[in-house]
Amino acid sequence: MFIELNNAEQALARSIATQRWTSCREAGLVNPQQGTVLSEQEMDLEGAGAELAFCKLANVYPDLADDYTNQVDAWTRYGDRIDVKATRHERGRLLAVRWKQTGKVDFFVLMVGTFPKYRCVGFFRSEDLLKSHRLIPLGRGFSYAAEQDELQRIEELLGD
Repeated sequence: MFIELNNAEQALARSIATQRWTSCREAGLVNPQQGTVLSEQEMDLEGAGAELAFCKLANVYPDLADDYTNQVDAWTRYGDRIDVKATRHERGRLLAVRWKQTGKVDFFVLMVGTFPKYRCVGFFRSEDLLKSHRLIPLGRGFSYAAEQDELQRIEELLGD
């Protein structure tokens, strides 16, 4: 299922990405990205774009707070806390950095694509992803990982 952001949504994603990048750098935070292909600004734009695409799909409002400690990107209409993950790699895995903690979000959602068009691959329960046997080395540290074929269909989460 593909979701494409319209011009207004693209402008909002750019604004969110710039705001996040600025607030994190002002706070002295180092970007925890695992890959080296994209710049920090590109990663922030892909993240914000994927989050807005998920919100558009789920028909929910995005979390626009620039609080860099907040791990929740959106809430479903049932109150589930969602952390949206993005990758440009068509067969890319759902990845979560090692410092993520169970109990902060309920589900991780994987969006694949390039700004401004994404495909929702599916979701995975937080308590199932954040287990030590799921840690894999990615060259810049370890991340929790799940393959795309392990993810559940997004319709099961959204109730559609």
